Amino acid sequence: MELSNDKVWFPDEWETHANDLLKERYSSANYIPIPDHDKGDGGIEGFSLDGHAYQMYCPEEVENVSKLYEKQRNKMTRDIGKFITNTDKMSGFFGDLKIKRWILVVPSHKTKDLVAHATKKTLEVKAANLDYVDNNDFRVLIWDRSEFKKEETMLLQAGYATLKLNISDIEEHHVASFIEDTSTEFMSNLTTKLSKLNSNPSVVANGKGLLTRKAIMSQNMLTELKEDYPEFHKAITSTKDKRAEEIFIEALDSSPESQSIAYQKNVLREKLENSAKLHEDNLDTIALGTVADWLMNCTLDFH
Repeated sequence: MELSNDKVWFPDEWETHANDLLKERYSSANYIPIPDHDKGDGGIEGFSLDGHAYQMYCPEEVENVSKLYEKQRNKMTRDIGKFITNTDKMSGFFGDLKIKRWILVVPSHKTKDLVAHATKKTLEVKAANLDYVDNNDFRVLIWDRSEFKKEETMLLQAGYATLKLNISDIEEHHVASFIEDTSTEFMSNLTTKLSKLNSNPSVVANGKGLLTRKAIMSQNMLTELKEDYPEFHKAITSTKDKRAEEIFIEALDSSPESQSIAYQKNVLREKLENSAKLHEDNLDTIALGTVADWLMNCTLDFH
């Protein structure tokens, strides 16, 4: 499975992923999924032993904000209704456990109106005075993927999924602006080092533009990782730093093979692949962007 911020989910796929996230959070000993193939699930698809009941939901199609809210609101209404009326089934699930939270788990929710609707449903559940509900501490909530960043990282690190960052290409004027704002020394370094590989000024200029673009894209990806998946960012940064140290040693006895951008990119990419389960396109961009950074500073040179 590939994970990305704008991934389009299918209902069964989302239910499986959400259950995997909850198992990571609680462990299998403390989270109980409820199969829904035998006369329905009664308004929940799992619960944890800390008193949280969960219902997963993903609409069949990608919706605009209004339609998404309508479908999520209606799903919450239907399943809270089941949670209230199916008392025998709920009591059989929970035993003496008191439920403190009923949580709708969705890929994303985009309006405060759904929070207001959850508050309305909270009052309905409390008014029903159910034996299996802790009326002193009960709330209906909505959680989306942002609630599970740690658990998604654990699944990615375990190899159950691959993270794909969707970073847009960089337009020419942004590349030009970056070059203008970057230290003259760094840009001069890049030009000088590329000129050692090819004497054609046009080829050097094109290479400079491409490498600068990849450097920007790489930085953008690392910024996103630092914000959303800090463990991945830490692993990639550590791998880059270790490879930079190796380059200083290799420079003492450089071989013709190492005197190429492709060689340096491929070596780093292989090391990155072993440290973080990122999509191959992301690994390529980060590796090449890092080599570009190394050419701009004093890390990498050619003879």
